Amino acid sequence: MGPKEETKNEEDSLWSKGFFSESVGKDKMKQKMRTFHMRHDEEMNYSCKKCNKKISAHNKDWHDGMCDDCFNNAYFPED
Repeated sequence: MGPKEETKNEEDSLWSKGFFSESVGKDKMKQKMRTFHMRHDEEMNYSCKKCNKKISAHNKDWHDGMCDDCFNNAYFPED
């Protein structure tokens, strides 16, 4: 496989179904990194934007503001 083929395969997998990515600025990233290693049951002070179920600070910052079920249904529907 040549360099162009490798790049094409990487691009296809990056934008395939079941992938979530979000761009954030430097200040927002510092704020979000605080919750990166938190468990899914810490700081349960937020609500899922789809079903209104209580979610953690980690889910708010890293799962698009959704509970695990809604996030998985939205971004990994075939799993």
